[in-house]
Amino acid sequence: MTETLPPLLERTAAILADSAHLLLQIEDSIAPLLGKAPHSGDTMVSAASFRDNIISLQKIDLLSQTLEDLSFWLEDLATETRRLPGGSISAETAMTRLRLADLRQRLQGQPALSQSEPRPEPVLF
Repeated sequence: MTETLPPLLERTAAILADSAHLLLQIEDSIAPLLGKAPHSGDTMVSAASFRDNIISLQKIDLLSQTLEDLSFWLEDLATETRRLPGGSISAETAMTRLRLADLRQRLQGQPALSQSEPRPEPVLF
């Protein structure tokens, strides 16, 4: 393959963005099934099961955000690679649009926040 790096990064970013969008569609489809409140309607759902379902939805949301952030990161890498001779890019420049601190740390080679700190209980809206 004789292609330069920027188009490969841009295509990878587009694939990740499409994956994040697809994941949000899946979340929207299953949210009504998982988010049913305990003892609502005709079916009884235990409080523990309801809590587990909400945590599952939060994990889907986190995965979607991670995919989208990786997409942003790769787009920015492609843009910066086109501008700079020799293709050298600073990590700070490449990570300006990343929203998730955990992802930013992992990309910088540091331990993930989720591994170093205890997980708080989920906040139910």
